[in-house]
Amino acid sequence: MEEALVTRLRADAAVATVAGVFKNRPAIDVGERRSDKPESFPACYIEIISPGRVNDQDGPSGLCLPRIRFECFGRSYLQAKQLAEAITDAVDLPETIDGIRFHRGAQLVLDRSMKPEDLGGGIKVFRRLRDMMIPYTPT
Repeated sequence: MEEALVTRLRADAAVATVAGVFKNRPAIDVGERRSDKPESFPACYIEIISPGRVNDQDGPSGLCLPRIRFECFGRSYLQAKQLAEAITDAVDLPETIDGIRFHRGAQLVLDRSMKPEDLGGGIKVFRRLRDMMIPYTPT
């Protein structure tokens, strides 16, 4: 599911417009920020906080509702915020990517700005965390 989500976000026009570039593609990744180079900001990495398997009385329902953390980084507060907002808008729409059917109705459960990180040389990186519950089913 993570790979489908990354593919979806990299292909989204609004996200791609705001995101920095790493290796000729939007700087959206799983697990880590890939670069500290200026052109790679803003950037986001995705982490699964909870897998979100949903059960009913008959066992697994087929619906998954994972909690996903989007850590958005920018060279300014505004850059990080704009990327977080573009991602939020993108994941709230239904779409099927690589065998994963993302449903409408993602829920924002955490939205927090963190203190800037000093990379040295007067360079600061601002971070915005957003945790969302994103419903999907494998097709």
